Amino acid sequence: MGNGILIAFMVSSDFLGGMLLLGTFLFLLIGSAMLIFNLLPDFQKLNMSKKFTDELGAGRKPPGLINLFRLPILMFSELAVDLKMVGRRERYQRDLQRLGLEKVVTVDQLMALWLTIFVISLIYSVLLTVVMPLFFCLFIPFFGWIYVDIWLKDKIKQRKKQIKMQLPFVLDMLTLSVEAGLEFTAAINKIVAKLEPTALREELTIFLRQMQLGMSRRDALKAMAERSDLPQMNSMVSALIQASEMGASVGSALRTQTEIMNAERFTDAEKKGAEASQKMLLPMVIFIVPAVLLVIVGPLLVQFVYHSGGL
Repeated sequence: MGNGILIAFMVSSDFLGGMLLLGTFLFLLIGSAMLIFNLLPDFQKLNMSKKFTDELGAGRKPPGLINLFRLPILMFSELAVDLKMVGRRERYQRDLQRLGLEKVVTVDQLMALWLTIFVISLIYSVLLTVVMPLFFCLFIPFFGWIYVDIWLKDKIKQRKKQIKMQLPFVLDMLTLSVEAGLEFTAAINKIVAKLEPTALREELTIFLRQMQLGMSRRDALKAMAERSDLPQMNSMVSALIQASEMGASVGSALRTQTEIMNAERFTDAEKKGAEASQKMLLPMVIFIVPAVLLVIVGPLLVQFVYHSGGL
């Protein structure tokens, strides 16, 4: 009798737990559907969002993550406008400038992307509370809160690395073109026409577009240096501005910057070579040295054991 009551209680508990789980899932599903239906933009606005436009016509495109979440960005765009997170907005504005996307993606769109990923992480963590530990479920919304910041920092780091790697080659071409008699802006135009689509090509294209729109060369160069945020670019821009203001030869200033940059490249290469030897020390101690010792000492050890056994 007691066993039957216990079995009936266990069955009823499993049934109630299953019904509770099913009810929670249906509630979240219906609530999400209603939320999406209320926030869904109209068709005209949706058609306008099919492609982000570059106001300067520099051929820049937003990262794939923004295109992937284009519809949720539209859904949360009005909510993102009302968010008064001043510090985050200022940080996103600086990040967009460093990525060269300030005329392609707005801060409100980036805030909507952050809100989208955070809401998705919240929903996902609630669904996982049934099968996963609470600590892990709390970590998911935290990761969704900081994901956009990490993603932006990684994109900026990649862009800086790409510009730094290509800048010496472009500077060499620019120096040769100016010394051959081309005007500075015309030389940049020639270089841009021959470069492959890269971050530095985008920066030079933006520089040319800004000058075409009436910005002075000094201001356009300063804006390019602020966007790239690289010591090498800042040094080159300062030398060019100083040469223009003092009436000195732009070719001489470029030649000096080329020599300085090439010297820095050789110094960085030597530094990386020295670091490589130190980084190889630990793998050698762990993997190579035991193998060498096994090859050298192994036969002697086998011979010693064999002769000892024979004795």
